[in-house]
Amino acid sequence: MVLMLLTTGCQHRTPEQVAEIVGRAKINSVGKDVELRVQEMTKSKLIHPESYQPISTDMSVVTSNMILYDSDAFVALRDLNRALEDFYKEYGNDTTSVGAREELKVMDAMARVVYDRIHAITKRPVKFEAIDVYHQFYVNDRHNHKVQKGYHFVIHKDNVITLLCDDDELSRVQAFAKRLLDFPPYSSKEKNPIEHWLSSSVK
Repeated sequence: MVLMLLTTGCQHRTPEQVAEIVGRAKINSVGKDVELRVQEMTKSKLIHPESYQPISTDMSVVTSNMILYDSDAFVALRDLNRALEDFYKEYGNDTTSVGAREELKVMDAMARVVYDRIHAITKRPVKFEAIDVYHQFYVNDRHNHKVQKGYHFVIHKDNVITLLCDDDELSRVQAFAKRLLDFPPYSSKEKNPIEHWLSSSVK
């Protein structure tokens, strides 16, 4: 009966609208159970679980074309961002020394992996993929000082829950992805697009 209602409700809608309808139905069906599971998973990862105090749990629909929720794309973006940060610490604006040019070659290869993955994701048909669960809480840090933190979990279609990352890391990767993708896509004629990106980027 539920499937029939969903099917009827999804007629004459865009793929994005259909994905949202399916995702919201999923959220409604698993909401309370997921909140308890996420709280237990969060506590198990804390250094001071006894100080854990949940604040809120928000859920949103993830569609198949959301780059940051593709695990391969997320890891590739995160690693490239870290490599760039390390490059600036080590070499600053130097792109000509032997060491710097070797690092540029490595990052060039990493960047091409990112763009290839993004290209594949954008070719997918848009559909419901998962649920993002953003869980915020208070906890004591290593200085025994209470801080507010947030974790992003992903509920997959088979109801398996995995930890994506904390909110700070997601924000960093999201900001980096926006900066990187604002530049023109790579072409086969470009020998070192990362070098161009570095020279054009403002720190």
